Amino acid sequence: MDADHVADDLESVLLTEDRILARVAELAAEIGKDYAGRDVVLVGVLGGAATFTVDLARALDSQVEIGWMAIRSYTTSKRASGSVRLLKDLDLDIEGRHVIIMETVIDTGLTMSWLISNLQQRRPESIAVCALMRKPDTPQFAVPAYVGFDVGPGMIVGYGLDNRGHYRNLRCAAVLAPHAVR
Repeated sequence: MDADHVADDLESVLLTEDRILARVAELAAEIGKDYAGRDVVLVGVLGGAATFTVDLARALDSQVEIGWMAIRSYTTSKRASGSVRLLKDLDLDIEGRHVIIMETVIDTGLTMSWLISNLQQRRPESIAVCALMRKPDTPQFAVPAYVGFDVGPGMIVGYGLDNRGHYRNLRCAAVLAPHAVR
C-alpha cells in the first residue's frame, strides 16, 4: 500500500520505500563485512520487524538463519511500564552463535534491554542489535548496534509497524496523524 492511499491519516512520510531499501542494503553490507565467515542468526521481533528482517536477510551475501520471537511490552497512561511478556519464544539454539536482534524501531529501549538479557542467558558467542530506526533519548546498549536512521518522536507506522493492526503493509515509514491514532 502506498502512502497516498492513507494520506489523510498521515502527518508526514519519514522514509520512502526507496530510501529504506537503500539503507537496508548499506546495513547488510556492514553486517556482511563484520560477520564474514561467521555463523549468524537474525532474531526478528514479531510482528513489526518481520519486513525489515526478511529484507535485510535477502540483502546479505551470506547464509543466515532467521528465528522469531514475539513479546509484548506494556504501557500505562501512554508510558512504558517496563513490564515485558514473552508471547513466542525463539525456536533455535543460539549457544555459541552470533546473534543479531532485528527491530524496526527502538523507542524507550526497555523491550530491547529485556531481549538482550533474555538472549544472553542462552550463551551466544555474541549479540548485536540492528534497528532500522531509533527515536530520541534511546539508551545505549552494552552490545554493538547497527542503526539505519535516527527519527523524531511520534507514532510511526508502515514498513511492518502498525497502530492496532492497521498500516503494517504501508511501503514507507510515516508518522501517524494524532486524529488517526487508535
